[in-house]
Amino acid sequence: MIFFILIWSVCNLGFFALASAMSKHQKQIFNKTLSEQQTRILSGLGWLLLIIAMIICAYSGNLSNMLSYWVGVLTFSALFVGLCLSYIAEKIKIIALCNIALGLISGLIILI
Repeated sequence: MIFFILIWSVCNLGFFALASAMSKHQKQIFNKTLSEQQTRILSGLGWLLLIIAMIICAYSGNLSNMLSYWVGVLTFSALFVGLCLSYIAEKIKIIALCNIALGLISGLIILI
């Protein structure tokens, strides 16, 4: 379960970063449109986080099983982020901070 929370929180942060790179969601989250450089940074960060989650999964077990696991977590994470953006967009920053905390705690538990 801790492994799922780690992968899920990293994927959530990746999807939140990718959503923040879109102008429509920038207005929802930040109440303004970000600069071109900030948009590129958020987009790159989002893809990097999703790739990191895939790498963690790939090195945690049988490659075919863990990539399937990663795709399943991606699906669940995309649904969560989509619902958050639809219904509670004003609290996205708090949810992202909670995801950072969950990811750090679960990562530390796995390392111990």
